[in-house]
Amino acid sequence: MLSNLKSILDLLQIPVAYSHFNTVTELPYIVYYETGTDNVFADNKVFKQCKSVEIELYTSIKDVTLEEQLETLLNNNEIPFEKITETYIDDEKMFESVYQIELY
Repeated sequence: MLSNLKSILDLLQIPVAYSHFNTVTELPYIVYYETGTDNVFADNKVFKQCKSVEIELYTSIKDVTLEEQLETLLNNNEIPFEKITETYIDDEKMFESVYQIELY
């Protein structure tokens, strides 16, 4: 699930890492991480596993084109998403757009 997501996000041809980068990374870049599960249960066991994941896109400017490319990539790979927030981080001089997905 998560390794497949990394391969998909790599298609954007910008740096991608799980959780964080170990070195300073130039914008734009993506980090993604698991935030929990929303599993389906049956007969006292997990019937279908579902991982909740957040994808954070960091850019130096509001990059509508890159956001659209990410959204198209998710749609083309049948990964439903919600853009849950967009924030300008003044101390870092960057925009953060956060997408929430679920991987089955």
